Amino acid sequence: MKKRVYFDKCGEMKFISHLDLLRFFERLFTKSEIPVKYSEGFHPRPKMSFGNPISLGTEAYNEVMDFETDEEISNEEVVKRLNENAVLGFKVHKVEEVPRKSSIMEEFRNVIYEINGESCDIDKIEELFNQPEIIQVKEKRGKVTKRDLKARLKHYERKGDTLIMEIENMSPNSYLDIAGVEVYNVTIKRLGYNK
Repeated sequence: MKKRVYFDKCGEMKFISHLDLLRFFERLFTKSEIPVKYSEGFHPRPKMSFGNPISLGTEAYNEVMDFETDEEISNEEVVKRLNENAVLGFKVHKVEEVPRKSSIMEEFRNVIYEINGESCDIDKIEELFNQPEIIQVKEKRGKVTKRDLKARLKHYERKGDTLIMEIENMSPNSYLDIAGVEVYNVTIKRLGYNK
């Protein structure tokens, strides 16, 4: 059976990378004695899947991850065991069973972010959002590609020096880069998904 875990990763935990998060869950499942199903072959790995990777230094709330198990264990017991063995800055809110074919990447496409910063930086981002096009230019191996990120910006609202934005399947860092705002000058939180 397949179970979906909803969790927060904040405080010091925001400094662990996506790869470290995979290892963290692997150790946490072992420590919590959660029966996770493993892949077959020379290097068996736990059958887990996540949504979009979280940028290093970004706090994330209501994140999702799926894992498969062969044994009967209640959702409430999974929540209890994970939280009992977790570290500061990590908390599981709920666990639910989902169909085996269910996919996080397909079901959770729109991500909600909160960006806090100085008025001048928030002004630059808002100005960018109000443009008819948001063109990102990338160069790779001498080839220049352009793409319009406006279509991926589903919604935004500003409250003082805070922007709340809903974007499709990407990090807000690309928008900050185009707007000329340094990532370390703002605080970014990932608040969850809009299905």
